[in-house]
Amino acid sequence: MKGCFQQSGAGSGKGRIMRLASTRIALAVGLVSAAILAAGCEAQNPTGRAPGASEDDTAPRRTLLAWHGSLIGSDRQQYLACFAGTEDELVLVLAAFEAVEASEAFHNAVVAAYGEDAWRSFERADGARVALFPRESDWPMRITLIRTGAMAFGYLPGGRVPMHLVEDRGAWRIQAASLIPPGQTAEKAAYYLFRWSAALRELVQRVGRPGEPAPPLRPDAPRGALEEKLDAGELKPADEAIHYMMMH
Repeated sequence: MKGCFQQSGAGSGKGRIMRLASTRIALAVGLVSAAILAAGCEAQNPTGRAPGASEDDTAPRRTLLAWHGSLIGSDRQQYLACFAGTEDELVLVLAAFEAVEASEAFHNAVVAAYGEDAWRSFERADGARVALFPRESDWPMRITLIRTGAMAFGYLPGGRVPMHLVEDRGAWRIQAASLIPPGQTAEKAAYYLFRWSAALRELVQRVGRPGEPAPPLRPDAPRGALEEKLDAGELKPADEAIHYMMMH
């Protein structure tokens, strides 16, 4: 399979993946450094107020509007500017962004090759792990916000773990640390999410290729592609990192 982490030359497949993974993470650190120096997180919607919301709700919701808009608009710099955290935590944030992008690319490839019904069948199948980020423009206005002073908690529609927001000198940002799965470090969780993105992008290259299985797609195909990129014993914590991201 040809994927975005594969290259020609000597060395084992997993060795090449690890070297290119390090390059990808180094690039992520560069993006994080640039985002720290960039402008803050600002929504295009100047009010950002949900129906019936108080004035206190408006400022943190503008951050959530900008966060949502940056994801559906594929704007990495704006997305990173919506978060506060250490360098490792912000690399994890970028890894989550990459996972959202790769999931959408996989969905688009399946629909283009086999049709929307094939995607729905795949999505409903037991074992399918690819979740799409909501793209409806009014979706952020349905987030339940609870503000307590300089902190706020955003409960996303369908989510089970809240987004943590904090106010710092008048600017509201999402706490990147809230994306770290229990029992893992930000660095390790980012590694797993980058591997997940790479697995999905390899599948994108295979969808619709002559000789590949026609729909219904195997629901375990993404997980199988991920397992090929991991060392022994890493699949369970990788599953946990992916599942935790989906819980937000």
